[in-house]
Amino acid sequence: MKVIFLIAVYSLLMVMQPSLGSTESSDRNEEKPSEDKVHFSKLASGVWMHTSYRNVEPWGLIFTNGLVVEREAYSVLIDTAWNNEQTEQIIEWAKNTLGKPIRSSIHTHAHSDKMGGMDALHNEGINTFASRMSNELAPKRELLAAKNNLDLSTVGAQTQWEKLSVLYPGGGHTHDNIVVYDQASQIIFGGCLIRPGKSNSLGYTGDADLAHWSKSAQNVANAFPKSRLVVPSHGKPGGREVLENTIEIAKPKIE
Repeated sequence: MKVIFLIAVYSLLMVMQPSLGSTESSDRNEEKPSEDKVHFSKLASGVWMHTSYRNVEPWGLIFTNGLVVEREAYSVLIDTAWNNEQTEQIIEWAKNTLGKPIRSSIHTHAHSDKMGGMDALHNEGINTFASRMSNELAPKRELLAAKNNLDLSTVGAQTQWEKLSVLYPGGGHTHDNIVVYDQASQIIFGGCLIRPGKSNSLGYTGDADLAHWSKSAQNVANAFPKSRLVVPSHGKPGGREVLENTIEIAKPKIE
């Protein structure tokens, strides 16, 4: 498990810079990034990005993004932080800062930057969801599965969850990766399927579906043509050019 994580970290560092300069941050004192502090950035009315960090020597801090989406009296979470302690911060922030406790969560694939804080959610009685494939893979990767399965077994399958569209575009970063779209804000959360910025690297490919990655990214672009903002797990949010770049850089990997 440690070897897989370290390879992933090395690959991510080739393209990542932990900057949130393009978003409105709720942490106006601009503290230095650390494992101890989860950062929150407003992307649109009622949509926040949470960013957490993990320190891995000798490379330093690696960050991952997820979302908190507000509803009238509660909020929903897309992906945990790296671990339970960081995820507890997200839970407290939603409760005390937003005044909208997290009621349910969805998880975009079975890696530690997406499902590493499941215990924290379950301890708070939060109802957790992931694809059936992710829940089957989670224990094999030393992760806790979500409480509920989403049936997204065929490429192109979509379901509605908490007023969000959830798509299984096919394999890419992992065989189980899904994406989430908020029609109200026109924001796609692409997770690790979508590469950041103008990256020319696919990052960690140890669990990847290289033959279908480009097509899967194209399926995301086709499914949500009105999207205005795309949020990757390991980079700053961008426009539809982020989707187009992922489609292009995945093509040479097709065998």
